[in-house]
Amino acid sequence: MGSPLEKLAEVPSMDLADPPAKGPSPLLALDTTAGSILHRLAGYHLPVRPKFPSVTVIYLVAVAATYVPLLLAAWLSPLPIAALTPTLRLPFLYDWNVAFMFVVSFPLLLVLTITDQHTLAASLRQVQMDGTVSVPDDSAASLSSIWRKKFRSVNIGAQVFGIGIGGVVAFLNYIAYGPNSDTRYWTAAGDRMLPAGLVFLFCIFLFYWLVSIYVLRSLATSLFLKDLVAHAEIRTLPFHPDNSAGLRPVGHLGLRNQYALTVYGVNLVLLIWVSFRYLNVPSSLYGLIVAAGAAYVILGPLVFIGPLLPFRAAMLRTKTEPMSEVAQRLRIELQRLRKQLPSGQITKEDLELIDRLRKLGAVFNELPVWPFDAGTLRKFLTAYVIPILGAAGLSLAKSLWILATKGVTWFHI
Repeated sequence: MGSPLEKLAEVPSMDLADPPAKGPSPLLALDTTAGSILHRLAGYHLPVRPKFPSVTVIYLVAVAATYVPLLLAAWLSPLPIAALTPTLRLPFLYDWNVAFMFVVSFPLLLVLTITDQHTLAASLRQVQMDGTVSVPDDSAASLSSIWRKKFRSVNIGAQVFGIGIGGVVAFLNYIAYGPNSDTRYWTAAGDRMLPAGLVFLFCIFLFYWLVSIYVLRSLATSLFLKDLVAHAEIRTLPFHPDNSAGLRPVGHLGLRNQYALTVYGVNLVLLIWVSFRYLNVPSSLYGLIVAAGAAYVILGPLVFIGPLLPFRAAMLRTKTEPMSEVAQRLRIELQRLRKQLPSGQITKEDLELIDRLRKLGAVFNELPVWPFDAGTLRKFLTAYVIPILGAAGLSLAKSLWILATKGVTWFHI
Protein backbone atom coordinates (compact mmCIF):
# COMPACT_ATOMS: atom_id res chain seq x y z
CA MET A 1 0.00 0.00 0.00
CA GLY A 2 1.41 3.39 -0.97
CA SER A 3 1.19 6.56 1.03
CA PRO A 4 -1.67 9.01 0.30
CA LEU A 5 0.77 11.36 -1.42
CA GLU A 6 1.97 8.57 -3.68
CA LYS A 7 -1.62 7.85 -4.71
CA LEU A 8 -2.36 11.52 -5.28
CA ALA A 9 0.72 11.97 -7.42
CA GLU A 10 -0.54 9.22 -9.77
CA VAL A 11 3.05 8.32 -10.62
CA PRO A 12 3.34 5.06 -12.55
CA SER A 13 5.59 2.41 -11.04
CA MET A 14 7.95 2.29 -14.05
CA ASP A 15 11.61 2.85 -13.17
CA LEU A 16 12.65 6.07 -14.85
CA ALA A 17 16.20 4.88 -15.24
CA ASP A 18 15.18 1.92 -17.40
CA PRO A 19 14.51 2.54 -21.13
CA PRO A 20 11.30 1.14 -22.64
CA ALA A 21 11.66 -2.43 -23.79
CA LYS A 22 10.82 -1.63 -27.42
CA GLY A 23 12.93 1.50 -27.58
CA PRO A 24 11.56 5.03 -27.26
CA SER A 25 9.77 6.61 -30.16
CA PRO A 26 10.66 10.19 -31.09
CA LEU A 27 7.53 11.39 -29.27
CA LEU A 28 8.60 9.75 -26.03
CA ALA A 29 11.86 11.69 -26.27
CA LEU A 30 9.83 14.81 -25.44
CA ASP A 31 11.54 16.72 -22.62
CA THR A 32 9.40 19.22 -20.72
CA THR A 33 12.04 19.94 -18.06
CA ALA A 34 14.61 22.04 -19.94
CA GLY A 35 15.28 25.23 -18.01
CA SER A 36 13.45 23.98 -14.89
CA ILE A 37 15.41 24.41 -11.66
CA LEU A 38 13.15 22.02 -9.74
CA HIS A 39 13.53 19.16 -12.23
CA ARG A 40 17.29 19.65 -12.41
CA LEU A 41 17.53 19.45 -8.61
CA ALA A 42 15.46 16.26 -8.77
CA GLY A 43 18.02 14.64 -11.07
CA TYR A 44 16.87 15.32 -14.63
CA HIS A 45 19.53 16.16 -17.27
CA LEU A 46 22.30 14.43 -15.32
CA PRO A 47 24.97 12.70 -17.50
CA VAL A 48 24.33 9.44 -15.64
CA ARG A 49 20.68 9.30 -14.68
CA PRO A 50 20.27 7.82 -11.20
CA LYS A 51 17.02 6.62 -9.72
CA PHE A 52 14.98 9.75 -9.11
CA PRO A 53 13.90 10.63 -5.55
CA SER A 54 10.76 8.92 -4.31
CA VAL A 55 7.57 10.75 -3.42
CA THR A 56 8.42 10.28 0.27
CA VAL A 57 11.83 11.94 -0.15
CA ILE A 58 10.29 14.90 -2.01
CA TYR A 59 7.69 15.26 0.74
CA LEU A 60 10.28 15.24 3.52
CA VAL A 61 12.46 17.77 1.70
CA ALA A 62 9.46 20.08 1.23
CA VAL A 63 8.50 19.94 4.91
CA ALA A 64 12.13 20.33 6.03
CA ALA A 65 12.52 23.44 3.85
CA THR A 66 9.34 25.17 5.07
CA TYR A 67 7.43 23.96 8.11
CA VAL A 68 10.42 22.83 10.18
CA PRO A 69 12.13 26.28 10.00
CA LEU A 70 8.76 27.90 10.75
CA LEU A 71 8.29 25.70 13.80
CA LEU A 72 11.80 26.38 15.09
CA ALA A 73 11.51 30.14 14.53
CA ALA A 74 8.14 30.24 16.30
CA TRP A 75 9.49 28.19 19.20
CA LEU A 76 12.41 30.61 19.63
CA SER A 77 10.09 33.62 19.32
CA PRO A 78 9.37 35.79 22.39
CA LEU A 79 5.66 35.20 21.76
CA PRO A 80 4.03 32.05 23.20
CA ILE A 81 3.68 29.25 20.65
CA ALA A 82 0.38 27.86 21.94
CA ALA A 83 -1.24 30.38 24.26
CA LEU A 84 -3.67 33.22 23.64
CA THR A 85 -2.77 36.57 25.22
CA PRO A 86 -4.23 40.09 25.03
CA THR A 87 -1.57 40.96 22.43
CA LEU A 88 -1.65 37.64 20.55
CA ARG A 89 -4.92 36.43 19.04
CA LEU A 90 -3.45 33.61 16.92
CA PRO A 91 -0.42 31.64 18.21
CA PHE A 92 1.61 29.56 15.78
CA LEU A 93 0.22 26.17 16.80
CA TYR A 94 -3.35 27.47 16.43
CA ASP A 95 -2.67 28.50 12.83
CA TRP A 96 -4.09 25.45 11.01
CA ASN A 97 -3.96 27.30 7.71
CA VAL A 98 -0.15 27.60 7.78
CA ALA A 99 0.21 24.05 9.10
CA PHE A 100 -1.87 22.59 6.27
CA MET A 101 -0.17 24.82 3.70
CA PHE A 102 3.34 23.59 4.47
CA VAL A 103 2.63 20.05 5.70
CA VAL A 104 0.18 19.11 2.91
CA SER A 105 -0.33 21.69 0.15
CA PHE A 106 3.25 22.72 -0.58
CA PRO A 107 4.68 19.16 -0.44
CA LEU A 108 1.91 17.79 -2.67
CA LEU A 109 2.33 20.62 -5.18
CA LEU A 110 6.07 19.96 -5.26
CA VAL A 111 5.45 16.24 -5.84
CA LEU A 112 3.01 16.92 -8.67
CA THR A 113 5.38 19.42 -10.30
CA ILE A 114 8.51 17.26 -10.17
CA THR A 115 6.72 14.09 -11.32
CA ASP A 116 4.69 15.67 -14.15
CA GLN A 117 7.35 14.90 -16.80
CA HIS A 118 7.43 11.25 -15.75
CA THR A 119 3.63 10.99 -15.67
CA LEU A 120 3.18 12.64 -19.08
CA ALA A 121 5.84 10.43 -20.69
CA ALA A 122 4.39 7.28 -19.10
CA SER A 123 0.85 8.19 -20.21
CA LEU A 124 1.94 8.83 -23.79
CA ARG A 125 3.97 5.63 -23.79
CA GLN A 126 0.96 3.61 -22.64
CA VAL A 127 -1.48 4.95 -25.24
CA GLN A 128 1.13 4.42 -27.96
CA MET A 129 1.78 0.84 -26.88
CA ASP A 130 -1.99 0.21 -26.97
CA GLY A 131 -2.14 1.71 -30.46
CA THR A 132 -4.63 4.36 -29.38
CA VAL A 133 -2.38 7.28 -30.36
CA SER A 134 -0.18 6.93 -33.42
CA VAL A 135 2.20 9.64 -34.61
CA PRO A 136 4.37 9.38 -37.75
CA ASP A 137 8.07 9.43 -36.93
CA ASP A 138 8.72 12.73 -38.72
CA SER A 139 5.81 14.45 -36.94
CA ALA A 140 6.88 12.97 -33.60
CA ALA A 141 10.44 14.23 -34.02
CA SER A 142 9.18 17.68 -35.00
CA LEU A 143 6.77 17.84 -32.05
CA SER A 144 9.48 16.77 -29.62
CA SER A 145 11.93 19.39 -30.90
CA ILE A 146 9.39 22.24 -31.03
CA TRP A 147 7.84 21.56 -27.66
CA ARG A 148 11.17 21.05 -25.92
CA LYS A 149 12.03 24.64 -26.87
CA LYS A 150 8.57 25.86 -25.90
CA PHE A 151 8.72 24.17 -22.51
CA ARG A 152 12.17 25.66 -21.90
CA SER A 153 10.70 29.12 -22.48
CA VAL A 154 7.67 28.27 -20.32
CA ASN A 155 9.86 27.01 -17.46
CA ILE A 156 12.14 30.04 -17.48
CA GLY A 157 9.19 32.42 -17.84
CA ALA A 158 7.23 30.65 -15.08
CA GLN A 159 10.16 30.87 -12.68
CA VAL A 160 10.58 34.59 -13.33
CA PHE A 161 6.82 35.19 -13.21
CA GLY A 162 6.64 33.20 -9.97
CA ILE A 163 9.22 35.50 -8.38
CA GLY A 164 6.92 38.43 -9.10
CA ILE A 165 3.76 36.67 -7.89
CA GLY A 166 5.47 35.30 -4.78
CA GLY A 167 6.92 38.72 -3.99
CA VAL A 168 3.55 40.47 -4.34
CA VAL A 169 1.72 37.92 -2.16
CA ALA A 170 4.49 38.04 0.45
CA PHE A 171 4.27 41.84 0.51
CA LEU A 172 0.48 41.71 0.97
CA ASN A 173 0.98 39.30 3.86
CA TYR A 174 3.52 41.69 5.35
CA ILE A 175 0.93 44.47 5.24
CA ALA A 176 -1.75 42.23 6.75
CA TYR A 177 0.34 40.54 9.46
CA GLY A 178 3.36 42.82 9.85
CA PRO A 179 4.29 45.46 12.43
CA ASN A 180 1.56 47.79 13.69
CA SER A 181 -1.22 45.66 12.17
CA ASP A 182 -4.30 45.04 14.29
CA THR A 183 -4.38 41.31 13.57
CA ARG A 184 -2.12 40.40 16.54
CA TYR A 185 -0.66 37.52 14.54
CA TRP A 186 2.31 35.39 15.65
CA THR A 187 4.61 36.96 13.02
CA ALA A 188 4.98 40.38 14.66
CA ALA A 189 5.16 41.97 18.10
CA GLY A 190 4.19 45.60 18.36
CA ASP A 191 6.12 47.69 15.85
CA ARG A 192 8.67 45.05 14.83
CA MET A 193 8.61 42.00 12.58
CA LEU A 194 9.89 38.90 14.36
CA PRO A 195 12.39 36.48 12.78
CA ALA A 196 9.54 33.97 12.67
CA GLY A 197 7.61 36.48 10.56
CA LEU A 198 10.48 36.79 8.08
CA VAL A 199 10.62 32.99 7.74
CA PHE A 200 6.85 33.01 7.23
CA LEU A 201 7.10 35.59 4.42
CA PHE A 202 9.86 33.55 2.73
CA CYS A 203 7.73 30.39 2.90
CA ILE A 204 4.74 32.27 1.46
CA PHE A 205 7.01 33.46 -1.35
CA LEU A 206 8.13 29.88 -2.05
CA PHE A 207 4.55 28.59 -2.06
CA TYR A 208 3.23 31.07 -4.61
CA TRP A 209 6.40 30.79 -6.68
CA LEU A 210 5.69 27.07 -6.96
CA VAL A 211 1.99 27.66 -7.66
CA SER A 212 2.91 29.90 -10.61
CA ILE A 213 5.24 27.26 -12.05
CA TYR A 214 2.68 24.48 -11.69
CA VAL A 215 -0.14 26.49 -13.27
CA LEU A 216 1.90 27.60 -16.29
CA ARG A 217 3.37 24.13 -16.85
CA SER A 218 -0.13 22.63 -16.69
CA LEU A 219 -1.38 25.16 -19.24
CA ALA A 220 1.57 24.37 -21.53
CA THR A 221 0.85 20.64 -21.20
CA SER A 222 -2.77 21.19 -22.29
CA LEU A 223 -1.58 23.14 -25.35
CA PHE A 224 0.92 20.40 -26.16
CA LEU A 225 -1.79 17.73 -26.02
CA LYS A 226 -3.92 19.83 -28.38
CA ASP A 227 -1.00 20.04 -30.82
CA LEU A 228 -0.35 16.31 -30.42
CA VAL A 229 -3.92 15.39 -31.33
CA ALA A 230 -3.73 17.67 -34.38
CA HIS A 231 -0.70 15.70 -35.71
CA ALA A 232 -1.63 12.23 -34.47
CA GLU A 233 -4.03 9.55 -35.56
CA ILE A 234 -6.37 8.70 -32.69
CA ARG A 235 -7.71 5.16 -32.97
CA THR A 236 -9.94 4.73 -29.94
CA LEU A 237 -10.58 1.17 -28.81
CA PRO A 238 -14.32 0.99 -28.06
CA PHE A 239 -14.19 -2.13 -25.87
CA HIS A 240 -10.89 -1.47 -24.10
CA PRO A 241 -10.88 -2.80 -20.49
CA ASP A 242 -10.22 0.69 -19.09
CA ASN A 243 -13.76 1.76 -20.15
CA SER A 244 -12.25 4.90 -21.66
CA ALA A 245 -11.54 3.63 -25.18
CA GLY A 246 -7.88 3.12 -24.24
CA LEU A 247 -7.32 6.75 -23.19
CA ARG A 248 -7.63 6.53 -19.40
CA PRO A 249 -3.90 7.32 -18.91
CA VAL A 250 -4.67 10.72 -20.42
CA GLY A 251 -7.63 11.14 -18.07
CA HIS A 252 -5.30 10.89 -15.08
CA LEU A 253 -3.53 14.06 -16.21
CA GLY A 254 -6.67 16.09 -15.54
CA LEU A 255 -7.21 14.33 -12.22
CA ARG A 256 -3.78 15.44 -11.00
CA ASN A 257 -4.73 19.07 -11.63
CA GLN A 258 -7.90 18.67 -9.59
CA TYR A 259 -5.94 17.24 -6.66
CA ALA A 260 -3.75 20.35 -6.65
CA LEU A 261 -6.80 22.63 -6.78
CA THR A 262 -8.50 20.68 -4.00
CA VAL A 263 -5.70 21.15 -1.48
CA TYR A 264 -5.64 24.83 -2.38
CA GLY A 265 -9.39 24.98 -1.73
CA VAL A 266 -8.95 23.28 1.65
CA ASN A 267 -6.28 25.86 2.48
CA LEU A 268 -8.73 28.62 1.60
CA VAL A 269 -11.35 27.12 3.93
CA LEU A 270 -8.80 26.92 6.77
CA LEU A 271 -7.72 30.50 6.12
CA ILE A 272 -11.34 31.62 6.42
CA TRP A 273 -11.79 29.63 9.61
CA VAL A 274 -8.72 30.90 11.47
CA SER A 275 -9.28 34.46 10.25
CA PHE A 276 -12.89 34.70 11.45
CA ARG A 277 -12.24 32.64 14.58
CA TYR A 278 -9.20 34.50 15.92
CA LEU A 279 -8.44 37.66 13.92
CA ASN A 280 -10.06 40.99 13.11
CA VAL A 281 -11.19 40.58 9.51
CA PRO A 282 -11.69 43.79 7.49
CA SER A 283 -14.92 44.10 5.53
CA SER A 284 -12.94 44.28 2.26
CA LEU A 285 -11.86 40.67 2.80
CA TYR A 286 -15.43 39.40 2.40
CA GLY A 287 -15.46 40.26 -1.31
CA LEU A 288 -12.11 38.52 -1.83
CA ILE A 289 -13.39 35.39 -0.08
CA VAL A 290 -16.52 35.29 -2.24
CA ALA A 291 -14.42 35.82 -5.38
CA ALA A 292 -12.01 33.04 -4.36
CA GLY A 293 -14.92 30.67 -3.70
CA ALA A 294 -16.51 31.45 -7.06
CA ALA A 295 -13.16 30.94 -8.80
CA TYR A 296 -12.82 27.50 -7.20
CA VAL A 297 -16.31 26.44 -8.29
CA ILE A 298 -15.59 27.53 -11.88
CA LEU A 299 -11.97 26.35 -12.16
CA GLY A 300 -12.60 22.89 -10.68
CA PRO A 301 -14.22 21.38 -13.78
CA LEU A 302 -11.95 23.37 -16.11
CA VAL A 303 -8.64 22.11 -14.70
CA PHE A 304 -9.94 18.54 -14.91
CA ILE A 305 -11.44 18.73 -18.39
CA GLY A 306 -8.91 21.12 -19.95
CA PRO A 307 -6.19 18.56 -20.80
CA LEU A 308 -8.84 16.10 -22.01
CA LEU A 309 -10.73 18.30 -24.47
CA PRO A 310 -8.40 17.60 -27.45
CA PHE A 311 -9.16 13.89 -27.20
CA ARG A 312 -12.92 14.34 -26.89
CA ALA A 313 -13.30 15.36 -30.55
CA ALA A 314 -11.56 12.17 -31.69
CA MET A 315 -13.71 10.05 -29.39
CA LEU A 316 -16.85 11.75 -30.67
CA ARG A 317 -15.83 10.92 -34.24
CA THR A 318 -15.38 7.29 -33.26
CA LYS A 319 -18.94 7.29 -31.97
CA THR A 320 -20.84 9.52 -34.39
CA GLU A 321 -19.36 8.26 -37.68
CA PRO A 322 -20.37 4.59 -37.27
CA MET A 323 -23.72 5.64 -35.80
CA SER A 324 -24.32 7.74 -38.90
CA GLU A 325 -23.34 4.80 -41.13
CA VAL A 326 -25.75 2.50 -39.30
CA ALA A 327 -28.51 5.11 -39.56
CA GLN A 328 -27.93 5.50 -43.29
CA ARG A 329 -28.03 1.74 -43.81
CA LEU A 330 -31.21 1.49 -41.74
CA ARG A 331 -32.79 4.22 -43.84
CA ILE A 332 -31.94 2.38 -47.06
CA GLU A 333 -33.28 -0.93 -45.74
CA LEU A 334 -36.46 0.64 -44.41
CA GLN A 335 -37.09 2.38 -47.75
CA ARG A 336 -36.62 -0.92 -49.53
CA LEU A 337 -39.00 -2.72 -47.17
CA ARG A 338 -41.54 0.08 -47.52
CA LYS A 339 -41.67 -0.54 -51.28
CA GLN A 340 -42.12 -4.28 -50.66
CA LEU A 341 -44.77 -3.78 -48.00
CA PRO A 342 -47.81 -3.66 -50.39
CA SER A 343 -46.78 -6.92 -52.02
CA GLY A 344 -45.93 -8.58 -48.70
CA GLN A 345 -42.46 -9.65 -49.91
CA ILE A 346 -40.81 -9.18 -46.51
CA THR A 347 -38.74 -12.14 -45.42
CA LYS A 348 -37.41 -13.32 -42.07
CA GLU A 349 -33.92 -12.36 -43.20
CA ASP A 350 -35.08 -8.78 -43.77
CA LEU A 351 -36.37 -8.52 -40.21
CA GLU A 352 -33.21 -10.09 -38.79
CA LEU A 353 -31.09 -7.57 -40.71
CA ILE A 354 -33.10 -4.66 -39.25
CA ASP A 355 -32.74 -6.15 -35.77
CA ARG A 356 -28.96 -6.55 -36.18
CA LEU A 357 -28.59 -2.97 -37.38
CA ARG A 358 -30.58 -1.67 -34.41
CA LYS A 359 -28.44 -3.66 -31.97
CA LEU A 360 -25.28 -2.43 -33.68
CA GLY A 361 -26.50 1.15 -33.36
CA ALA A 362 -27.15 0.59 -29.65
CA VAL A 363 -23.59 -0.69 -29.20
CA PHE A 364 -22.11 2.39 -30.90
CA ASN A 365 -24.38 4.63 -28.82
CA GLU A 366 -22.75 3.28 -25.64
CA LEU A 367 -19.21 4.18 -26.70
CA PRO A 368 -17.41 6.59 -24.30
CA VAL A 369 -16.82 10.18 -25.42
CA TRP A 370 -14.47 11.25 -22.62
CA PRO A 371 -11.03 9.75 -21.80
CA PHE A 372 -12.01 8.76 -18.27
CA ASP A 373 -14.13 6.05 -16.71
CA ALA A 374 -16.67 6.19 -13.92
CA GLY A 375 -14.00 5.54 -11.26
CA THR A 376 -11.91 8.51 -12.42
CA LEU A 377 -15.02 10.72 -12.47
CA ARG A 378 -15.89 9.68 -8.92
CA LYS A 379 -12.38 10.61 -7.76
CA PHE A 380 -12.71 14.01 -9.41
CA LEU A 381 -16.12 14.70 -7.88
CA THR A 382 -14.93 13.60 -4.44
CA ALA A 383 -11.88 15.86 -4.62
CA TYR A 384 -13.97 18.71 -6.05
CA VAL A 385 -16.62 18.76 -3.31
CA ILE A 386 -14.28 18.44 -0.30
CA PRO A 387 -13.53 22.20 -0.01
CA ILE A 388 -17.16 23.06 -0.81
CA LEU A 389 -18.44 20.76 1.94
CA GLY A 390 -15.79 22.14 4.28
CA ALA A 391 -16.89 25.72 3.64
CA ALA A 392 -20.56 24.75 4.04
CA GLY A 393 -19.78 22.93 7.29
CA LEU A 394 -17.94 25.95 8.70
CA SER A 395 -20.82 28.24 7.74
CA LEU A 396 -23.33 25.92 9.39
CA ALA A 397 -21.20 25.58 12.53
CA LYS A 398 -20.86 29.37 12.79
CA SER A 399 -24.63 29.84 12.41
CA LEU A 400 -25.34 27.22 15.07
CA TRP A 401 -22.80 28.82 17.40
CA ILE A 402 -24.44 32.24 16.98
CA LEU A 403 -27.88 30.77 17.67
CA ALA A 404 -26.57 28.89 20.71
CA THR A 405 -24.88 32.02 22.03
CA LYS A 406 -28.01 34.09 21.59
CA GLY A 407 -30.01 31.38 23.33
CA VAL A 408 -27.67 31.35 26.33
CA THR A 409 -27.75 35.16 26.57
CA TRP A 410 -31.55 35.19 26.42
CA PHE A 411 -31.74 32.51 29.12
CA HIS A 412 -29.53 34.50 31.50
CA ILE A 413 -31.60 37.62 30.91
